[in-house]
Amino acid sequence: MKRAFLIGWALLFICTSARAQKTIRILNSDHLEIKKQKNGSRVYYLQGNVGLQQDVAVMTSDSAILIQPQNEFKAFGNVKIVQADTTVVTGERLDYKGETRTFVIKDNVNLITPNSKLSTQVLFYDRVTANAYYTTRSTLYRNQLELTADIGTYNTRYETVRLRGSVEAIDSAYTLFTDTLIYYPSMDSYDFAGPSTLLKDSTTIQCQVGRYEANLSQLYLGNGANIASPKSFIRADSISYNLNDESGELFNKALVADTAQGLVLESDYIDYVKKPNYVNAYSPVYYRQRMDEDTLYAIGDTLKIREDSAEFHTVDLLFNTRFFSTDFQGNSRFFNFKEETDVLTLFPKPLMWSKENQFSCDSSLMTLRDEKLDSLFLNGNAAIVSLSKDSIHFDQAIGKRLEGNFLNNAVHALRLEGNAENISHSINDDGLVEGISKSACSWIEIQFKDGEANKVKAGPGGEASYVPWSSAPDEMKSLPRCTPAFNLRTTKAETRPKINL
Repeated sequence: MKRAFLIGWALLFICTSARAQKTIRILNSDHLEIKKQKNGSRVYYLQGNVGLQQDVAVMTSDSAILIQPQNEFKAFGNVKIVQADTTVVTGERLDYKGETRTFVIKDNVNLITPNSKLSTQVLFYDRVTANAYYTTRSTLYRNQLELTADIGTYNTRYETVRLRGSVEAIDSAYTLFTDTLIYYPSMDSYDFAGPSTLLKDSTTIQCQVGRYEANLSQLYLGNGANIASPKSFIRADSISYNLNDESGELFNKALVADTAQGLVLESDYIDYVKKPNYVNAYSPVYYRQRMDEDTLYAIGDTLKIREDSAEFHTVDLLFNTRFFSTDFQGNSRFFNFKEETDVLTLFPKPLMWSKENQFSCDSSLMTLRDEKLDSLFLNGNAAIVSLSKDSIHFDQAIGKRLEGNFLNNAVHALRLEGNAENISHSINDDGLVEGISKSACSWIEIQFKDGEANKVKAGPGGEASYVPWSSAPDEMKSLPRCTPAFNLRTTKAETRPKINL
């Protein structure tokens, strides 16, 4: 019996407390007038140093009108609402609904928390959810950050800000413009949608949707994005990128143009570090040395770029590589370029062309000088096929190895060594072939003019023969490994990327 009595008192206390918290109480007023209405309600007119309270919220103003039992009031002049969690709202006019714990406050409104201040003209606040809404262009201040928008929601409990319509986030370190924004102050992180622009230092970021973790300078961008900074430009459908490290990953239709590093890359995936330069890219990869037209283009399945401590680059383009320049083209399985020595290595069994000449071998090495071809070395089963003056037949030469040099990016002279053989055609003034010469010796030198072989010199002790074309046997007209394949010559269209700046 005693236990039941105690339980009853406890329930009565709980119900009374809940009702007391729901009812708006008058704390103080210099002048109070009460009028009873026909419907049984009472209207309290309060003037001077008005104080009202509902649960943990205390509201003060110059004057107020309280209606009971509707549990609502209007307040005027120097309105101030203080929540127990130290959230403070001030303004000039207030409409408060005690049943729903919601209010609308107007004119010179400020919502203040320990870490932020929102300034607006009209504010709707829900004390149950701790959501503040505003529909006029307003600014939220937090430390050095200013968040301005046409429409906004600020949850003071969870520290979440949702903004729409010409949103501006201005900080001492960056500026963000967007249409829709969610800001998480505790994490200093932004989610944004619609056309968005982020300015940080000398870098401009543009995208349609993304996240910016300001404390880490980390970007996650989607639906088409680009990052532009002095001497570099990055673009892809999706980008994960750190602005401090200047590194990240690019996904789908990815482009990196870095004039400081002297390269342009385009692929569906690029793992990129600006400095020291580090690149992994895949399937397929388009590579070029510069952004202008007069440059080297290349394509392959996989690309690796590494920069050493002396700031020299090594470029490895792997699997089914093809390259194009105005005066020299080729394809091979592997393509390796070392910037320190300006040496380009192709292997195995590359096939190359320079104007009317075709080169093949087991592996090749080319050196550059002032970004132009300077010398050529073919190792193992070297072969040359050159279109003759009649533009029908092909002069041919083979040997174990070849050394050559270039003049103005065109073949100038070649030297074949090791069981060298040569076939050349004699063309008359009418452009018709008259005969064929074949020689074999330890070495053969060929000089070129305007891309065509015009002088052949053979080493001593060799064999040479000349036969009129009409009586020349088939075995005299060709050498092994000298099948013309000019139809396979790499074109600019094959190596030029489909994505352009």
